[in-house]
Amino acid sequence: MKIKNVKTLITQTKKLHLICNMTFAMLAAGSIYAQAPSTSAGPQESMRVSLYQLSTAGATTLADGNLTNYDDAYSNEVGDDALKMNNFGENFAILRSTQNLAIEQRRKIYDADTTFFSMWNMQQRNYRLIITTYNLEHPGLQGYFVDSYLNTSTPLALNSQNLINFAVTSVPGSFAAERFRIVFRNPTLTPLATLFTGFNGRLNGNKIDLQWNVTNEVAMREYVLERSLDRINFSSLFRAPATNTGSARAYASVDADYFKGDNFYRVKAVGLAGDVQYSSILKINGGGQTQEIMVYPNPVSDKKVNIMITSVNSGKYQLNLYNSAGSRIVLPSMQVTSGQNSQTIELPVTLATGIYRLKITSPENVSVVKTINVL
Repeated sequence: MKIKNVKTLITQTKKLHLICNMTFAMLAAGSIYAQAPSTSAGPQESMRVSLYQLSTAGATTLADGNLTNYDDAYSNEVGDDALKMNNFGENFAILRSTQNLAIEQRRKIYDADTTFFSMWNMQQRNYRLIITTYNLEHPGLQGYFVDSYLNTSTPLALNSQNLINFAVTSVPGSFAAERFRIVFRNPTLTPLATLFTGFNGRLNGNKIDLQWNVTNEVAMREYVLERSLDRINFSSLFRAPATNTGSARAYASVDADYFKGDNFYRVKAVGLAGDVQYSSILKINGGGQTQEIMVYPNPVSDKKVNIMITSVNSGKYQLNLYNSAGSRIVLPSMQVTSGQNSQTIELPVTLATGIYRLKITSPENVSVVKTINVL
C-alpha cells in the first residue's frame, strides 16, 4: 500500500487500530482470549471474566466474556483497549469512561482499583460468572465481587478461579446494566473508609432512639439504618448522607413505628466506591409479646401449608411465593388479629416440586421470608 502523505497515514492507522480492536472483541466474546505480552519483570497479570447460562441441571453454556491485562506499560485511560462488539444474545462488558470494552489494558494494581461491568440483553434465568485471576496476589491486596442488587461483597481469590451464580428475574434491579463491579483494595495503604465504634439504642416512650458512631470518616456516601423481625431479612428504615469530616462522628435516628416484640437493627455504611460495611446487630424489645411466624409442615406434600402468626397487632398479611428463578405467585392474604392465628393456605395444584421462598408481609410492610420444600 502506497502512502501519499501524513494525513493518509494517520487515517489508515486509525482504521487498522479499529479493525484490531474489533477482532480482539470478537475473540473475547467467543471465549478465545488474547494475552498481551508483559513488558515488566515477573509473570503476566490478568483477569478473565466469562458469563455462562446456567441450566437447572447445572449445565453451562458460554454467553460472553471479557479480559483485563495488567502491566505498568499500559495506561489506565481508555485508549489501547478493544471495544466491545454487540452480541445478539447476552452481553457482558467492562465499562470504563462510558465505553464498553471487551479487552482492557491497565496498569498493575498496587493499592486500589475498581473494574466496572455493564450487561445487557439478559434473559430471566440463572447465570454463572467464572472470574479467573492470574498472578494478582500483591502483598496485602484484596479483591471483592460487589453485587449492588443483593448488596453483597464476596472475597475473590487473586490467582485462581472464582464462581459467582446469580439470577435475572422480572425485578428491574436484577438486570440493571451496572449491577456488578470488582473492587480491589490494599487495607495497609487504603484502609476502609469508616469504622463503627459504637451502635446503641433504647425504648424511649413511644419511640426507639438509635445512635451510631464512626471514626476516620472519609470517602463515604451514606449510612442506611435497617430493621428486621427475624435477624435475617432486613429492610431500609432511614438514610443519612455522610458528612466526611475525616474524624469521629455520631449519627442518630428514631423508629416511631417499631413492633411490640423484638426489633433487630443494623447500619449499612456505603462508600463512594460502592464498598459496604455493616455495624453489629442491635436487638431492642418493644415492650410486648414477640411476634412469631411458623410455617408447617415442611416439606409440603399435599399442596397445603399451615401458617401460624402470633402478633399483638391486627391486620392483613400479604403472602407471595417465589421460585428459584424469582417468579412470583400471589397467594391468598391472611387476616390476623391480636394473639395466635393459624390458617391453611392451598398452593396451586399445578405447582412444580422444588424449593420456594414464602414471603409474608405485615400490614406495616415488614417482611419475613421462609424457605419451604414442595414435594
